[in-house]
Amino acid sequence: MVQGMKKTGTSGFTLIEMMVVISITAILVALAIPSMRDMAERNAIAGQTNSFVGAATLARSEAIKRNASVVMCRSTNADSTDTPSCAGSGTDWQSGWIVFLDRNADGQFQLAQGDVVLRVQGAFTDSGGILQNAFRRLQFRNTGLLSTGASQFTFNAVSGKPSQQRRICVLITGRVRLIDNDTDLCD
Repeated sequence: MVQGMKKTGTSGFTLIEMMVVISITAILVALAIPSMRDMAERNAIAGQTNSFVGAATLARSEAIKRNASVVMCRSTNADSTDTPSCAGSGTDWQSGWIVFLDRNADGQFQLAQGDVVLRVQGAFTDSGGILQNAFRRLQFRNTGLLSTGASQFTFNAVSGKPSQQRRICVLITGRVRLIDNDTDLCD
């Protein structure tokens, strides 16, 4: 280099470099969004199943502890009232449920009969449905056994993808377990 000449440098980056970075970022974001959607659905289903398992486990343990009948039933007004009630028909538990001490073991929540609400679960807005195969309620005897028989619940994702689905079985013994979608039976 000739003495006296200064080397001039540039700082920053060119428009082409910026466009390349933006393009690569856009491609990576486009690839990540479907995975994030699936992850959000999996998390929603996991939260719903965990809430359900917790409520069913509570119902069974309270039946044994209190030596009385405890019912877990689907409710359409769990969110909106101080006195929730069991739904009269339907099999979709997405609307919520209640767990209560059933003093006269009739399967219906009756405050005047001394029934006591133990837990309330409001509606799930991020659910594709929680369907039960057989009964409208789970009634646990004082021994922890179900008086209604085994029951299977299917938790569906909003997208309806079978791969996101989860199934829970409540055995006649009162035990709650997650079952495989393809091979396990609820018996």
